[in-house]
Amino acid sequence: MLTISKLVPQGQGLAAVLLKRAATVAVPQAQRRSGQFEGTDSQGRTLAVNLPTGMRTGDVLLASDGSLITVQPAAGETPDPVAIPVKVAVAPHVHGPGCGHDHGHDHDHGHSHSHDHGHVHGPGCGHDH
Repeated sequence: MLTISKLVPQGQGLAAVLLKRAATVAVPQAQRRSGQFEGTDSQGRTLAVNLPTGMRTGDVLLASDGSLITVQPAAGETPDPVAIPVKVAVAPHVHGPGCGHDHGHDHDHGHSHSHDHGHVHGPGCGHDH
């Protein structure tokens, strides 16, 4: 079992070739927040993660043997680290008779649509007298 107690935020300062070769570990959001979990990386190694703070998708874990493991979202989760966890549900159509949205629109809503530009007389007014 590999012990993980260090994290490199978003792999900052690490060479791209090292990040490309790094193993990955899929971590559910609740465990990413806590920073403590046991899991298995993409190479089949068992990990014991014990970080003082949480982690984000894209962070790189440094294992006790010196290997790197990139944090990925668990299956079905969004990889966006700033995504807000919300539940989405289909709602029935709520605009029916009696809720105020089934009337005609032959009245104003507090703003004008007139385009009166006045009537000017004199030289250059644009019409005959």
